[in-house]
Amino acid sequence: MSKIKVLYVEDDPDWREGLQSFFLGDEKIALYACVSTIDECFAMLRDDPADIVVMDIMLGDHKASGLDATLDISTQYPQIKVIMLSSLDDNDEIFNEAFMNGAYDYLYKNEFERLPEVICAAMLHPHSKYGDRLRKLVQEKKKSLLSEGDRQLLSMIYTGKTQTHIAKELHVSLAAVKKHVGRIMKKFNWEHSSSELAAKCQKWGLLEVDRNEKE
Repeated sequence: MSKIKVLYVEDDPDWREGLQSFFLGDEKIALYACVSTIDECFAMLRDDPADIVVMDIMLGDHKASGLDATLDISTQYPQIKVIMLSSLDDNDEIFNEAFMNGAYDYLYKNEFERLPEVICAAMLHPHSKYGDRLRKLVQEKKKSLLSEGDRQLLSMIYTGKTQTHIAKELHVSLAAVKKHVGRIMKKFNWEHSSSELAAKCQKWGLLEVDRNEKE
């Protein structure tokens, strides 16, 4: 039986070296590559796809960028399971977003010795013990933050429309659109661009209209 192919994404060279030594000679798991950046991760997945990606949450200077990478992997490579490895203890917001972004499981670095059992479980079971349930709960909570008008505005931003075009299309002032965008960004404590928020909400499935809402 072929070994489980695992890709490790970690910017700390000591951790990369440590996990390589930890998995050396493992009968079931092959840590076939360790990379330090998100770009290297996706280049590797394109050329030599993994079964499992072990993803560090903090990469480089970008706060929690491993979360964004996990969301992109779950969107582009839904067959690949991502296990988050974090040194951030007791951070419920990051924990919840990890599953919202499609993570299969979440381990703290001080329990890295559990990785083999979690990796094997990920290959045996299509769904994690609590991941899908937590993902649904977090999705519903985030979706409840958005009104129908919020979703309409974010959908327009997602398609590439500028705030000026949106104002003309909705027959409102540009100031009103800017104020509306500001309110949405405040709901999510969002510090980046509105287009990045719109893209993330689209990937999260928050911009979809429920059937009962249509009726």
